[in-house]
Order: sequence, then C-alpha cells, then structure tokens
Amino acid sequence: MPFDYATIPAGYYDAIFHRGRGVQSQWHRLKFAHFRAAMRGYRRHLDIGCGPGTLIGSLGIEHDSVGIDLAAGQIDYATTHYGAVNRRFQVVSADGQLPFADGSFDVITLVELIEHLPEQEIMPLLSQAVRLLRPGGRLLISTPDYGSLWPLIEALVNHLGPVDYSEQHITRFNRARLSGLLMQIPALSVEGVARYMGLAPFLAAVSWQGSQRLSDWQLPTWMDGRFGLLLFAIAVKK
Repeated sequence: MPFDYATIPAGYYDAIFHRGRGVQSQWHRLKFAHFRAAMRGYRRHLDIGCGPGTLIGSLGIEHDSVGIDLAAGQIDYATTHYGAVNRRFQVVSADGQLPFADGSFDVITLVELIEHLPEQEIMPLLSQAVRLLRPGGRLLISTPDYGSLWPLIEALVNHLGPVDYSEQHITRFNRARLSGLLMQIPALSVEGVARYMGLAPFLAAVSWQGSQRLSDWQLPTWMDGRFGLLLFAIAVKK
C-alpha cells in the first residue's frame, strides 16, 4: 500500500528547519543553501513537491516562485506562513499534468522528491518539468545517494527517529542511475550530477557555528564529492 503523506503533520519539516539547532535542522538549512546558490540569476521559479514551502520561504525578492504539492494541508500551511505576491502555492492533482503554460519558468526545483515516486512516474514528471522550462532554463534535482553511506544513515534514522523512510523511499538512485535518467531526455543538457551534504551537518550536533564554517570551507573542495550523502543534479533545457 502506498505511503499516506497526509499523515505527516502540516509544517513538520518547516518546524525542524526553524529549530536552529541539531543535525536535522542544519541538514535542511545547508540543503536549501545549495539550491539557492544554483538558482541565482533565475527569476521565475517552480518548486515541485514544495511541502510546507520552506525553500520558497527562504528565497529573497529576486525570485518569483510557485510551489505545488499534492498535499492540501501542506499547501494551506505554506500559504499561511509564506504566501506573498511573489510566493504562491497551489494544490495539484495526481494525474501528472502540471497546470502551467510551456516555458513558464526559468528554474524548476525537485528537492528530494523523486525517491518518493514509483519508477514509472518519474520520467513523465521530468518531461512535464522540461516542458515548463524556457530554453536555457535550469532543472535542479536532489535525491539520496544510495551509492554512498546513505543506506546506513537512513537505517539509523528509521530505527531511532520519529519518521520511518522505508515506506517512503521507494525508488533509489546512485550517481550513474540519475545521470542516465536525465540523459534520456533529449531536450536536456546535463551539466553535472555531484554529491553534496557530507560531514558538515553532523558537526551541528556539537557546534552549529562550526558546522556552518565547515560547510563554507568544504563546498569548493573534494570532500563533499567523496563523502556527500545526497546527489545534486543540474540540467539545462537546450
């Protein structure tokens, strides 16, 4: 039976983000910082699977964002907490059709979404995203890297934490599989699929500032590429 995402309390992950302490909170903060860096210069933004709207809520006025999700409770929360003239949220149906015109967006984000989808639904969703991008627009995707130490981390979280992801993460990617998937889309040019989110979030268990400094230091180095637990893909519409 598919996992019922309506059972996740509205705003659950947003509350973790704003906690401002601990590994989970820093994990989300550093993850969204990575996306924001890749979004610079791209104004019209669509966040697919936006949940409680945390990524959009962390963006500045230089972005005109729309967040979409299947979960009405999360969209209500996002609208209440982050809704503005340049931040809009709406519920979409599960039929796979996204209600926007071709070329409506400069950048589209999918933050740890595709691992929650059945394999047969992923390519149609990505094709919809490409349709909505303008030529030269960016598609940004993150997902756990099951070719890293992520399976061990996930098993620990499932055992010790309040959320069990074993029923949620139903399609698993490593770098080669995600690269191969994106290269199957003729309209996309894949700029890269890299690992990120390595050691820095875990240092937040003892030092929040130290965690941030480590993240700032290691992003341009080989460390995230070797020890990163998430994959970050950048593709451009031709």
